[in-house]
Amino acid sequence: MAGLHIGKKIKEMVDKSHFTITDFAKSINLTRDGAYKIFAKENIDTSQLRQICKVLNHDFFAYYSKDVPVTKEPKDAYGYATKDELNALTNVVQTLVQEIEKLRESLPQPKTKTKKAPRKK
Repeated sequence: MAGLHIGKKIKEMVDKSHFTITDFAKSINLTRDGAYKIFAKENIDTSQLRQICKVLNHDFFAYYSKDVPVTKEPKDAYGYATKDELNALTNVVQTLVQEIEKLRESLPQPKTKTKKAPRKK
């Protein structure tokens, strides 16, 4: 990714944290010099970056994903609905049920036939 120097971003977060450079280095199993080598890197191994994310409680991977266009797969006929789509559909169904109940109440009630008692002979 052009323009991103991950080592500088890591150094910024270390400076903002409660860690000294030595403490940070120890927490990621490096020496103080090893930490400075990390700060100089434009690129970094993902497993090492994951460890640094955990130690500094910061998502450095987000810097890489900001400029990546997200491609959504087209839904097929039996695709999954998103949470928002499901909520919208639930609201529509609830509204329809309420309207049906109102219509039922407004319709005249059918007369029920009563059976006549059999005649005595």
